[in-house]
Amino acid sequence: MKKFLVAAAAVLVLPAASQAQTDLYVRGAGRLIPIALPKLCNQSDEQGPASEIPSTIARDLDLSGYFEVLDQKGYIETPGKCGPPEGTAFSDWTVIGAEGLVKGEVLSEGGGLTVRLYLLDVQKGIRVVAKQYTDAEPEQAKVIAHKFANEVMKYYTGLAGPFGSRIAFSSRVGRFKELFVMDMDGSEITQLTNERGLALSSAWDPSGTKLVYTSFRNRVPDLFVLDVASKSARQLTKTTELEVGAHFLNESEVLASRTEGADSDIVLLDLDGKVRRKLTPLNRAIDVSPVPSPDGSKVIFCSNRGGGPQIYVMGVDGSNPQRVSFVSSNYCTSPAWSPTGDKIAYVCRADGNFQLFVSSPDGSNAVQLTSSGTNEDPEFSPDGRYLVFSTSSFGDGRSIAIMRADGSNLKQVAKSRGGDFEPAWGPSPR
Repeated sequence: MKKFLVAAAAVLVLPAASQAQTDLYVRGAGRLIPIALPKLCNQSDEQGPASEIPSTIARDLDLSGYFEVLDQKGYIETPGKCGPPEGTAFSDWTVIGAEGLVKGEVLSEGGGLTVRLYLLDVQKGIRVVAKQYTDAEPEQAKVIAHKFANEVMKYYTGLAGPFGSRIAFSSRVGRFKELFVMDMDGSEITQLTNERGLALSSAWDPSGTKLVYTSFRNRVPDLFVLDVASKSARQLTKTTELEVGAHFLNESEVLASRTEGADSDIVLLDLDGKVRRKLTPLNRAIDVSPVPSPDGSKVIFCSNRGGGPQIYVMGVDGSNPQRVSFVSSNYCTSPAWSPTGDKIAYVCRADGNFQLFVSSPDGSNAVQLTSSGTNEDPEFSPDGRYLVFSTSSFGDGRSIAIMRADGSNLKQVAKSRGGDFEPAWGPSPR
């Protein structure tokens, strides 16, 4: 497959007034930004990208919770109209309430496709973002769309979105559980394992190319590392102890929980499965679910050392463990750390079920995000603005949902017949 090139600079020089971020969402106190995404001008032999690119961008922006994507049935301009963005009749878009407008064209050049995309500020009547993607193949239309959706998010909020990232999860297949991966919008679902057993608790490596997970293929839980592209798995641990719930600390080490007798401890393993360091003492407590902080200096985990399971934070060397879950619940588990380092998420028993909470890393400013159904296994998006989790809130079994980290804009993104569990959000594509 060809690799398309992304122009680092804008296709055309933008006016100075268009360079500043508008940050309309923040200044509008939560108001959604009305944006239009008409069909692109198509000057190529390929018919799909001209429609697929704007529809994919629309799906991304709708998932973001920042935008109101306007219905194409209300557009006045002829679908797929060609011409430079300077020739846009902005009055056709102001009359339907659009503030943002994405236009562009698809051309055949040099044996591949060239896609030019523009974000226009309708109220100001100017072009504010322009990008060119060259030497592309038709099947790369969605990749281009995700990239430009990130540009739109960056213009309006100051930070690119997580579009184009992937989510791994465990899904029931008959009486078994297998690993799957999908785009963050719920599309392109691919089965990764076919072990006819239990494949659980996956976590991405920093490069976004591998997953470490727990497998019962040998009737006891061991850790495996799976190459996502080839779907090949390599066994990491093979001992009499039970290893579960691993997370990469870096490219060459993983944190995991290892059970020996009545003790379950947090250990640091190399990628040959050898223990480099034990982080928790032999105290007959159950210490599980270790997750490193973004800078690798701390570890958040679940422990029953004080009675019921609660969330704790310690140094990556095991020093200074401190409890950080202080909500009115005697059962908290499944911690996650925001990539921005300023929040943690976890699950506590509340309102008769398991609900999601977020707080500062020291446990302060705790907020309950969900209140209906059972909600478990939260993970932050690579930009820290969203959470993915498993939920029963939509009825009819367990599914994967995304919402903003403040609890708003809940969207279901995956629902299989058997149920979906334990999502893991991968890094943003490079």
